[in-house]
Amino acid sequence: MTETPQLTERYGAPPRRIPRHLQRWGVVGFLAASFAAAVWFTIGMAPGQLEYQDVGYTIHSDTRATVDFEVTKDFDATAECMLHVLDDSYAIVGAKIVTVGPHEGSTAGERNQYLRSDLLTEYRGVSGVVDSCWLVD
Repeated sequence: MTETPQLTERYGAPPRRIPRHLQRWGVVGFLAASFAAAVWFTIGMAPGQLEYQDVGYTIHSDTRATVDFEVTKDFDATAECMLHVLDDSYAIVGAKIVTVGPHEGSTAGERNQYLRSDLLTEYRGVSGVVDSCWLVD
């Protein structure tokens, strides 16, 4: 189909087609970027990394609480975690450092450890949390 000069003046020139070799390179580039993103997310839990999260807590009395938490680390690594019991104004009423030593396992799913620790408190707490964890050399 040929364009008449009147249509071209009124609507502009028709869009040009992207050459086939550029389309191929675009697809190859997209696939390479997708593969790189997949590798990036897979390496997100690479050896040497440490993750932790709260699982729950129980306030037993004015002077005692329990904190449940999960730690994900290498099998042969040792970590320490700071646990806190907080009151209703977020003040720390109990604290404890827990050492999480090496453990047995062979699969990525076995890197997780669920732990429970009792803490003594100065006053009645309303929540228990894992404040931080770090790897010990």
